[in-house]
Amino acid sequence: MKKILFCDMDGTIINESGLLYSKDKVMIERFRDAGNIFVFNTGRNIEEVRGEINKHDLAYDYLILNNGAQILNKDEVVLYRQAISKQAGVRIIEECLKYNNLWIYFFDGKKTLAYYRNQTYRYSAQGMIAVKEYDFLKEYSKTKEFDIIAIHQDDQQLDNVIKIKNFIAENYNSDAQGTLNQHYLDITPSNCTKGTGITNLVNLINDDLISYAIGDSYNDISMFEHADYGYTFNRVNDEVKKYSYRQVENLSELIAEII
Repeated sequence: MKKILFCDMDGTIINESGLLYSKDKVMIERFRDAGNIFVFNTGRNIEEVRGEINKHDLAYDYLILNNGAQILNKDEVVLYRQAISKQAGVRIIEECLKYNNLWIYFFDGKKTLAYYRNQTYRYSAQGMIAVKEYDFLKEYSKTKEFDIIAIHQDDQQLDNVIKIKNFIAENYNSDAQGTLNQHYLDITPSNCTKGTGITNLVNLINDDLISYAIGDSYNDISMFEHADYGYTFNRVNDEVKKYSYRQVENLSELIAEII
């Protein structure tokens, strides 16, 4: 039976320095050459994912983005998409702006902007770059809808991040949800997770498949719950491990096992 592997990106195959394990690229290609399907399943948006894929020359068949809110094929044709409404997105960002130690990000389908201590940043291949051609405070207020919003504290703690998570749950749970990813809070349309992304894509493919998933953080737990077999790493914390089927050292080890 054909296999499909759903793979997280950050902390699973890449980090800020580049590829975690060079053999992973070779093993992904071997997996696909055997007739199987490889999917990146990430909280990142298409602009950020495209940059990492091009930088590292990574092969794939489908992309699940924005924690399950968007699905694309390898030609970047949109197969599924949900977004946060303007009203909810604007109100959530306004709440985030009350905290001066938060980095705030949003993606409007075309560009990723960030805001921190009165400075606007834009995503580029080199990362988030301070810019003058955009004003975050004007841009978010005129955005029609939001693909994803994200925040993190400058000290990488979670006290104010949790306050925003609770604010969303109490006031906008029918429009959006906050999912912790290490020290980030990914804010996506309600009822969208990496796990629902798995279910939606498997239904779209409509074939007999054995599904595997691998990731390293809290927002990957839903993947473990929706895939037939969910894997994580020996290095991650016990809270993530307890939801997984098994732990491995790296992505290559898992691919070698399932092929």
